[in-house]
Amino acid sequence: MLLFVYGVLREGLGDWPFLAGIGPGRAATATGALFAIPDPHGGYPALVPGEGTVTGAVHACAGVDLAAVDAFEGADYTRRPIPVRCGGETIMAEAYLWAAPLPPQAEPVAHGDFARWLAETGRSPYAGP
Repeated sequence: MLLFVYGVLREGLGDWPFLAGIGPGRAATATGALFAIPDPHGGYPALVPGEGTVTGAVHACAGVDLAAVDAFEGADYTRRPIPVRCGGETIMAEAYLWAAPLPPQAEPVAHGDFARWLAETGRSPYAGP
């Protein structure tokens, strides 16, 4: 199975033990709108339906306990397959999509790249409680 990651699960944005065993990532994009949600422990993104392009990576995740990732993502996200563009082709990959109402403090990330938004704003990614 493939997993599309676009936020704090991206390589370099966190050290998450539950991702041990994940395969190397390949650059990929998905269609949608991206929002940054501030939190006292750092910001995290929300991918919702939309017309923009969201930047991330696709990883093989056969060695990952997805139940642990599901628990980390929590009730505000739902994991489901979506089409992603990777290496000039469209493939299906699981992704965590925002499933709750966006909070009023959610900020649009117009260019769709959460890592770039963090760098531009000087904010830190969510690092857990």
